[in-house]
Amino acid sequence: MSDSPETPSGFGNVTRFVCEGLARRGHAVNILGWQTRKTHAWQGCIVHPTASHALGSEALFPLLIRQRPEVVIALGDVWWLPYFSAPHIRRQMELMDAPWVLYFPIDGDMQGERLPDSWLALLREVDFPVAMSQYGKRVVEGSGIACQYIPHGVDLNVFCPPENRADAKARIGADGKFLILSDSRNQPRKLLPRLLDVFSQFSTRHPDAQLHLHTDPEDEFTRSGVYSYDVRADLCHLGIQSKVSFTPGLKMKPEAGVPLSELARYYQAADVHLLASSGEGFGLPTLQAAAAGAVPMAGAYSASQELVEGHGEAIAIAEWSENAFGIRRGFIEVEDAVEKLNSLYDNRVELAARSRRSREFSLAYDWKRIIDQWDVLLRNIGNRRQRIAATAHRAVSLASVAPRLFPKIDGVNIQVNVVQRQYGRLEANLLSDLRGGLSDARVPAFQQPCQIGRLRVPRRPGHLGVAAGDEEVFLTLKRIFPILDGWMPLWACLSDSVCDGLTVVRLDTWQAARYELAQSVLLLNSSGDLPDELLVDAGLFGVACVGSGASEVQQKLWPELVAEDERDAASLARELLTNPARLRRLAEQAAAECRRLYAPDEATIMDCLRRLHQEEKSAPLTSIA
Repeated sequence: MSDSPETPSGFGNVTRFVCEGLARRGHAVNILGWQTRKTHAWQGCIVHPTASHALGSEALFPLLIRQRPEVVIALGDVWWLPYFSAPHIRRQMELMDAPWVLYFPIDGDMQGERLPDSWLALLREVDFPVAMSQYGKRVVEGSGIACQYIPHGVDLNVFCPPENRADAKARIGADGKFLILSDSRNQPRKLLPRLLDVFSQFSTRHPDAQLHLHTDPEDEFTRSGVYSYDVRADLCHLGIQSKVSFTPGLKMKPEAGVPLSELARYYQAADVHLLASSGEGFGLPTLQAAAAGAVPMAGAYSASQELVEGHGEAIAIAEWSENAFGIRRGFIEVEDAVEKLNSLYDNRVELAARSRRSREFSLAYDWKRIIDQWDVLLRNIGNRRQRIAATAHRAVSLASVAPRLFPKIDGVNIQVNVVQRQYGRLEANLLSDLRGGLSDARVPAFQQPCQIGRLRVPRRPGHLGVAAGDEEVFLTLKRIFPILDGWMPLWACLSDSVCDGLTVVRLDTWQAARYELAQSVLLLNSSGDLPDELLVDAGLFGVACVGSGASEVQQKLWPELVAEDERDAASLARELLTNPARLRRLAEQAAAECRRLYAPDEATIMDCLRRLHQEEKSAPLTSIA
């Protein structure tokens, strides 16, 4: 149960190899594919559809009744599948003695390699937890939960070093180039903007450098509520569009990927594979790169580290952010990545040696060996007298449970074994861990609500304050992040006519802008048209400002964000909107400095915000006890 085998994703790839391999070993394999909409045969397996997009929660129970499996394997993130513990599903699996095997990634941890309590509670419900990385196994077992380890694999016959890498480059139109490949889905965790920052700096010194992105620029994820990013517009902004290519025809839709043999051509042509993601549960592209002799580079964090050490390059982590569960997200250090690329570019003997070591490392991950491990695990489970450990129960009298269900019969003693299962308990635990948490894993970056005293004002995603004269800066950013919207105070605007996405806000005083400002993520003031009093409020509200050095407040609160011109302002703002860790740090520093330097009257400001909210009625405010 996971991504359908026809889906061009990492999980889809694993579904294909593991399920086909097990079918060849004689196992009867049924697949509940999350993207499947019609039952069909596939490579000796039967693929079943989901009833909805809710990760198969509606389709699992009917399938258990019809197929009566001996074991159920789910491949997915821990927190996706709490419904496995629902009373009707768990009871049916117990009646069939069909254990739950969860094959899970751990792509990051809380400080001290801890995991959220709700994840651990769910893992304790799993009959056979199987980690896909040594890192994941270490973190889970460090929390007191025993688990097994089976990594992903690679087809060594498909992903193999070319006879001649120069010829391989020529076949994909990269003749004579130093080719960097990144096989990364266009989604927040992969941090494509960070990747482009690295390549932009590296290619400045090396004009023969080329970056190939195996990604879908129009991935449906780019129109989600947490990710609004146009990679092509970003390439144009960075001025590197002529140095970057995309895999032709790739679409993140079922049966719209490219064959592995076609994908392998890009790996064979690449000198280096660079993954900029903020954390990996395994990192299949890193392994595929090693198998093809493309030196893998990835962040020194989570599962990536074990796939690059000794042959590739582990890139230092510059800053940390968190997702909604408190799991740390690592932002690779751009300068360290560039330095390591420079070293490989300048020393081709070392590059070739690392290429050979990378291939040697990959040999232990041949899919045949991985299927052997699955085969052994399943046969060991099947040979048990009882596949699911006995469920704890307590004996109670019939009278205390259901006195009206049966008549009392003289000489007959009835005992009922009761197993207490609380419906929705794991879901409630997960929601509890999420409560109050705001994920930093989104582009453009978001922030915690503005808090003044006991008052909290929610931010609006992508909401920017824009000074007159900064319209072009805003338009540049909106091309890269389509979700952006902005507000411009009327006193700073000559007319009501502004560009698309900008709204004129009629204000009599700068104080009247406070409510809009408190809801904002960023302030654009490179033209210097906004009054310093408004900038003081921005500092207090935790709204970073990219502005003119002519402003004394700008120099004191955000010296790192002084913009020399419009292009510089757009670049600084882009960096903040793609790096929540830096955005949060600068906002917190400015708020502390604002209080120290200007000692604003927070009680008066809090009253002003309440009044403006009552006037506008545009978003809920909550008081904090």
